[in-house]
Amino acid sequence: MTDKKQLATEQPGGSGVADNELLKDQVHDQQLYSPAMLAELLHVSVRLVRRWHRAGLLEPTAIVMQLPHFSFSQITTAKKLAQWMNQGASVQSIQHQLELIRSRIGTHASLDSLPIAVMGKRLMWCQDEVVMEATGQFHFGFDELSDEEERPATLSFVRATSSPHSSNHTQVPAKSEFISFEQMVEQAILAEDSDDYEVAIEWYRSALAAHGPNPDICFQLAELLYRQGDLNAARERYFMALELDPGLVEAQANLGCVLAECGQFELAIAAFEGALHQFRDYADVHFHLARVLDDTGQAARATEHWQRFLDLSPASPWAEEAAQRLNQSDVAWLDF
Repeated sequence: MTDKKQLATEQPGGSGVADNELLKDQVHDQQLYSPAMLAELLHVSVRLVRRWHRAGLLEPTAIVMQLPHFSFSQITTAKKLAQWMNQGASVQSIQHQLELIRSRIGTHASLDSLPIAVMGKRLMWCQDEVVMEATGQFHFGFDELSDEEERPATLSFVRATSSPHSSNHTQVPAKSEFISFEQMVEQAILAEDSDDYEVAIEWYRSALAAHGPNPDICFQLAELLYRQGDLNAARERYFMALELDPGLVEAQANLGCVLAECGQFELAIAAFEGALHQFRDYADVHFHLARVLDDTGQAARATEHWQRFLDLSPASPWAEEAAQRLNQSDVAWLDF
């Protein structure tokens, strides 16, 4: 999401205290990747990784304080998703076709365990010599499919007046229409999928205005405002998300990154320390905190967090920078 290695983040749906403690042990005992780390490895936006997770296309090994963590095996799945999207398949289309294939073959298996390939924008189930698309049509080998054969996975359900910023698939509703919270969020997600952030922001704000405060929507709105370069508005939305749900540890981490970018370093350090108070093994936060401490001349304090980050996440795409910073700190102490 940013220079600060993309803000670390994801959506609510946590467990009880005992479950969280068990999952924290899992994160500590094996190399797991946060959405931000996975995005860095794949050179995609962290928003896209979160979208895959929300759509059920990536399955986390652990969810700690509402933050998903993915095992190394999910990197292969994520690479496939990125490749399929480069071929023109949308997240919504992949999700819809996968559900159809699962229903036809009678399984709830995860995407990484299914023999799925993509031709153009279509998912194909390939088992031995059987090749079947989501519609149930069988093919002999990979027959070419023309663009004319493509059908949209869903149709827009909104009949509304246009907004100056509206894209073809998203429109701002007329004031007289009632649209449910779920429909508003779905339209926001569709706009995000098309990188139409202004329309997505309008939908999320409409959802909050019509249906009341929601910590996850505040979080999503903060992310979009950040991407639009409105740091002050993003900061306030992160604060609001935390007021509504103090356990949203990823919002706390992202707030720290935004505060640091705004030059409010002491507040950023406090935000990061607050996140670590809730989840002491949050590797991303150790990294960001160490960076702020280092950059503000607090190398001794930074060393502890650089080392802790490397202990927790030695295979992270950020490990090289952490090791370099740690070595520089050691050299500085020797010179002193």
